[in-house]
Amino acid sequence: MNTLAERLRYAMEVLPPKKIKGVDLARAVGVKPPSVSDWLSGKSKSMEGENLLRTAKYLNVSATWLATGVGEPIEEQDKNKKNPVNSDSGDQFKVIDIEAFKKKYNISESDEAVLFSNIIEKPFTPTLKRWVPVKAYSKMGMDGYFVDMGFEGNGGDGYIPTHTAGTKAYAVKGTGDSMFPAIRNGWYVVCDPDAELVPMEFVQVCLKDGRCTIKEFIGIQNDVLSLIAVNGGERLTFNMNEVESITAITDIVPPSQHKNEHPNGYYND
Repeated sequence: MNTLAERLRYAMEVLPPKKIKGVDLARAVGVKPPSVSDWLSGKSKSMEGENLLRTAKYLNVSATWLATGVGEPIEEQDKNKKNPVNSDSGDQFKVIDIEAFKKKYNISESDEAVLFSNIIEKPFTPTLKRWVPVKAYSKMGMDGYFVDMGFEGNGGDGYIPTHTAGTKAYAVKGTGDSMFPAIRNGWYVVCDPDAELVPMEFVQVCLKDGRCTIKEFIGIQNDVLSLIAVNGGERLTFNMNEVESITAITDIVPPSQHKNEHPNGYYND
């Protein structure tokens, strides 16, 4: 930055967290706004005397740098004042005596302000996997419909892990390309009867005629269920008297996670 105008703009617009207006600088320095405009436009090539010192102080920059461009915009000692963590004083952090703090400000054990001291001491315990059975279905047709074959788990298609689904959850294997690219051929979806239905998320819908399908849930209005094909295609509607069940889908799991037998060592009820 070779000119006063460049350095002044940098000090007003880049260094501070919020841009400083010319009128505010004029008021702080004790000059008229046109004078600041002359500095910023380059019409006035230099700044000196009281104007320089007041401007530098207000902008918290080095007066030498502002006037000549020599040195750093903010001197090292000023940086340490603004960022005490960078100082070498050894007093960057103050240790707080929790008990003394509570006594001084009359804080009871039930107050959330001090509960953090107990919370952060608790060890982290990761959520264990739950293995849900894969229900056996007929292969999905091009229209995306399939039929429940009536058995699951070791009698059907194995197990899939989940970290979120409940005890009644089960999985369905996607076959074919009717749901591509959202759900790829061979991937699994976890269906949880206890999970809440959320608009614009996937659900499994089973009809009273025995057919099931996976679609994007839109909502139910005037006893009519509205859905959209998973691949973003057609919109479908069903009267609720045709619908046997609507189940939220909580996970989509790759085939690499599938187990043919129940891995009892990981089971978490």
